[in-house]
Amino acid sequence: MKTYKFRFSKLVIILCCVALAAALAAIGYTIYRIYRYGFSSPLLVIQHVTILVVAVLAIVIFAALLIRSVYKITDKEIILWFGIIKQTFKIAEIESIHLFTKTNKLVIYFKDEKYTVIVVKPEWYNEFTKEILARNSKIRYDVSTTDGDEKD
Repeated sequence: MKTYKFRFSKLVIILCCVALAAALAAIGYTIYRIYRYGFSSPLLVIQHVTILVVAVLAIVIFAALLIRSVYKITDKEIILWFGIIKQTFKIAEIESIHLFTKTNKLVIYFKDEKYTVIVVKPEWYNEFTKEILARNSKIRYDVSTTDGDEKD
């Protein structure tokens, strides 16, 4: 099984780190407020619990995005882990793979007229494509220097 790390832009990585820091700050501030004011009213209890639950969920989601966002190619399928979300694509259902060199996008087309754009380092496109083609030789591979929907 071959693994390819999902490629995030620097802005997305920074925003995830800021969200993690904000969630940790929210937990710290809420714990301080619990220590300082306690649970003096039902509204304050709901407020403290809500903030703690949302902050923990944010930590789980954003940490998972940074840690576990990968493509895994097995013998029968491509597995996309996007944080805590898992999606599988059957290799037998792939009709073609197309590399658009002008926009530097690798797109996989399926038999049911669906497609997905692969978001890994462009240097890995050839290796990624070879891994898939080795598992199903009936897949058509195309490379174009212009996008098909552009007008001359």
